[in-house]
Amino acid sequence: MKLYNFPWGPYPRRLSLYLAEKGIADIERIEVEFPHQPDLWPKDFLRKLNPAHSLPVLDTGNGMLIGQSIAILEYLEERYPNPNMLGETSEERARTRELVAVFDEATSFFGLWARQGSSVNAGRHTPSAEAARVGAERFASKLRVGEAKFVGPFINGNRLTIADCVAMALIEFVDQFYGVPVPADCPKLSEWYLRLSDRETMQSLRYPQEMLDLAYGLPEQTQVFL
Repeated sequence: MKLYNFPWGPYPRRLSLYLAEKGIADIERIEVEFPHQPDLWPKDFLRKLNPAHSLPVLDTGNGMLIGQSIAILEYLEERYPNPNMLGETSEERARTRELVAVFDEATSFFGLWARQGSSVNAGRHTPSAEAARVGAERFASKLRVGEAKFVGPFINGNRLTIADCVAMALIEFVDQFYGVPVPADCPKLSEWYLRLSDRETMQSLRYPQEMLDLAYGLPEQTQVFL
């Protein structure tokens, strides 16, 4: 199998965290730079790899390409069932999937806030203060759902699951790249984030400085504070 991925960003980071936690080492990893500059990629590379023009993409080795991060996570969980990162019972698996959906939706709403409000995206998306505000509000509301459903010490109880990878990739990204803290009314998520940040498998990333300079301080740029 081959995993085409990008060094940072919430969707690619989900896979990186998951692979590190699982200890999976027999998948060939191909890192692709410049995700927003396809003209710098090999000719027809992304068109052939994923019609959505996004990463990550998993080539399963049997002619199938999977281009959605959650589908890749579930596929790999079936191929590499140990250690279990979905749940032993039907109830545990349902809760994990529910929490994955909550933080996946939060990621989408944060994307709206960042795309429509951040200086780093001004050249690729039309700024909209109203769209940014709505995205921020919906992002925060989903985090509060995650806070309410948090079991502890991990997102879904005593074991680290796919939900932790999805949530960590998001919260790390918004905090470190955009300067958006966990809302004050989400203390369980805040404590969990600080604790997991110390794990060897979840050491923070280095972002391109020129992009970080434009991105950091999203609340101040949009005058939206959670």
